[in-house]
Amino acid sequence: MSVPDAPPIRWRDRIFPPAPPADTAEITGAPAQEPERLDVNYPDPVSARTSRYTVWRYPARLAAGETARRTMVWVHGFRGDHHGLALIADVLSACDDDVEVLVPDLPGFGDSAAFPDAEHSVHHYVDALDSGLGELLAPRRRDTARPWLLGHSFGSVVASHWAARSPESWAGLALVNPISEPALSPGSTLTERWAARLAQGYYEAAAALPQRLGRGLLAHPGVVWATGTFMSRTADRRILAYTHDQHQRYFSNFASRAMLVEAYRSSVTGTVLDAASELRLPVLLIAGDQDPLGTPESQQLLAARIAEASMSVRLEMLHGVGHLIHYERPVEVVRLLRSWMQQQTAIPKVGSKDVDGVDPQSHGAVGATGR
Repeated sequence: MSVPDAPPIRWRDRIFPPAPPADTAEITGAPAQEPERLDVNYPDPVSARTSRYTVWRYPARLAAGETARRTMVWVHGFRGDHHGLALIADVLSACDDDVEVLVPDLPGFGDSAAFPDAEHSVHHYVDALDSGLGELLAPRRRDTARPWLLGHSFGSVVASHWAARSPESWAGLALVNPISEPALSPGSTLTERWAARLAQGYYEAAAALPQRLGRGLLAHPGVVWATGTFMSRTADRRILAYTHDQHQRYFSNFASRAMLVEAYRSSVTGTVLDAASELRLPVLLIAGDQDPLGTPESQQLLAARIAEASMSVRLEMLHGVGHLIHYERPVEVVRLLRSWMQQQTAIPKVGSKDVDGVDPQSHGAVGATGR
């Protein structure tokens, strides 16, 4: 796979984002994949009333009668849905024919209904994922091998708590842009603390306004643009355009104002640190050294805390990238993910291709620490 040279960003592109690439292969070097839709029933974590959420499946590309050798479950971030992890899925699918990926839309986001009665909290999300996907994952655990779990951003908090609940059920846990410190941590910079307080005031104001005005504020295109602008660190015009387009399309695809505010409060009070002492399984952390939601020092502290319980911890810091690694560095994510998974298992690279042909200058350098 190869990626064309990155077109530079002009000043006007920051204010008026250009149209995104017609083909995401311009960003990844891999063809776009179309996932299959599965609707999963589960009991509400509080009332046990039956509800459902949607799981998007990227099937392994194998001959008839063959089954996937590896299954992965990915958990998206706050205000996202499965689309946010699509570039990573495209690259992984192009490299490995034998990997199946399941990406649920968390209840209340994307195509998934909100909880009928439960609060949209980390622990209730874990309850829903565990009960809804348990039946789907059971035969895969029997017939192939234990699945792998991945979470991005807020999904890293949900995934880490899910893994901590039953670490023996997973082959390993990968966290991309893990939430390693509270939003108003003393270790944050003044700008980061200011941005966190601004976001907190924004969500609380939306909660206090009348329903129509509150939802309008939450979904306002200008606010969505500002969020993408604050988070973006890319110097590639195509990636900037794709990021803004994805945010405008999916950032406001939430079930209700009430559930979004509940999920936001949960997202800024919980961290991966809360589950670190129970992560008795291999863990991979992939973080950006310019991430406003997790300083390099906090990521190193998180890795050290996980190392107290885990048999294997690996921290990879990507230079020149912030909180949007899933958009800005999908090739690096897959390269690191595959390398880590191969280290943890004896599975040969059957039907696999290499990603090392991608020009590293277009994606940045990689540094590693850990044990």
